[in-house]
Amino acid sequence: MKPIFQNILIAVALLVTIIALSIKVVPSGTVGVVSTFGVVQSPPRQPGLNFLIPIAQTIQEISIQTKAIPEEFTVQTRDSQQIKVTATATYAINPPNAPAIVANIGRSEESVKNVVIQPVLVSSVKRVVTGYAMQEVIENQARISGEIREDIIKELDKQAYVNFRDFAVTGFVLDAEVQKSIEQKQIAIQERQRKMTELETAQIEAQRLKTLDAVLSDRILLKQAIDKWDGSSMIPPMSGSGNMNLLLSPKK
Repeated sequence: MKPIFQNILIAVALLVTIIALSIKVVPSGTVGVVSTFGVVQSPPRQPGLNFLIPIAQTIQEISIQTKAIPEEFTVQTRDSQQIKVTATATYAINPPNAPAIVANIGRSEESVKNVVIQPVLVSSVKRVVTGYAMQEVIENQARISGEIREDIIKELDKQAYVNFRDFAVTGFVLDAEVQKSIEQKQIAIQERQRKMTELETAQIEAQRLKTLDAVLSDRILLKQAIDKWDGSSMIPPMSGSGNMNLLLSPKK
């Protein structure tokens, strides 16, 4: 009986081992990519309990959760000015194409980022930004951000490896020398506007003084005439049209 009992234990242990090797739990947020003797199989396995052929098959978990990665690009504008673009790219692996990613690109998330995402982001940012001069980039940041996003989506849709969510530009950072030049230009513009305002104010004041001087001149002339009036005429001197009227004397 003892050898029979040992054989039963061996058989049970072997059966448990086979079952253990045959069952694989794929976690939520991932899909399982099965390889049979090293050959990648489609479609991917869904989250939950999955059965494999022991020894012949293995399974690789691929995350399909949305990822947000910070990005930074240094590019030149149409007028050869250097500018830094900072952004956050948001994407997720397209579940049905997970086997193709494993077969053609790699098994790690870093491979997907370096081979699929990064080259498209770099080329799209350069393609859009180089179409604008520096001043145009500064004045049209929202429009340029939208154009970059549309270009990225168009390029990644051709590959269908990922579902691209968003490309949010967080800033356009100018080269230090360019920034200094722009600030100096703004200061010069503000100084010119200040001088123009001062000139306009001075012209208005000069016109006001000129008008006041004309009025005062008439009054001064009238006062002088009145001071000289000796009462010999019937009509005292009057002012009109900016000049003093002649003194009228009674006929003798």
